Amino acid sequence: MIALYELKGKNDRRYSLFSWRARMALRHKGLEFETLPVRLSDKAAIDFSGGKTVPVIKDKDTVVRDSWKIAEYLENRYQDHPLFGCEIGRGVTQAFNTWADRLLVPAMLHVIAADIHERVDALDEGYFRQTMEKVLRMTLEESRAKRDPALLQLGRALEPLQATFKRQAFLAGAAPAYADYILLSVFQWARVMSPQELLAPEDPLCQWRERMLDLHDGFARNVPLA
Repeated sequence: MIALYELKGKNDRRYSLFSWRARMALRHKGLEFETLPVRLSDKAAIDFSGGKTVPVIKDKDTVVRDSWKIAEYLENRYQDHPLFGCEIGRGVTQAFNTWADRLLVPAMLHVIAADIHERVDALDEGYFRQTMEKVLRMTLEESRAKRDPALLQLGRALEPLQATFKRQAFLAGAAPAYADYILLSVFQWARVMSPQELLAPEDPLCQWRERMLDLHDGFARNVPLA
């Protein structure tokens, strides 16, 4: 069985957006896996990976770190249920992965950072605050006070996706693929760690999210939420 090392928050929340990409890729491939919780500040727990961040998977003697590398490994190692579809699909998905990480993830972080801090493992609270305030260049309290303009910026970033889901059911077209799991990971991060509802029921993105949450017997839906 494949082992997946991922972050653990309060009440056993599994909140790493990058780990959710690995989780959904594993389910997409139909692979059995066990999850091993790691605290954000406990770098020693994943020393064997050669890095300091999760997700990490261990598949027998093979260790892979980084969500994109995990997706590529699973695609190359397990041929059933493709994540990319073809080499062109792999290239386009990697471009979307970069866009999401550099634009969408920071936009979401400015909205939910203070909420995340309230739900990380108690032993990680100081580490999270110190790390995130450097990233945000403001205190968590200041980020909460500036939530309204952050929500507007997030909405602008999501506009092309709202338009996309007026025309097709999934980013990949008629059926979901890894690009959809990249996008879902950002919203799953928010669902697990923030009490805010960021999408209105009439939003095409909200309807897409509901379809994604129903996948794999409701795997992403049936988790502890904020």
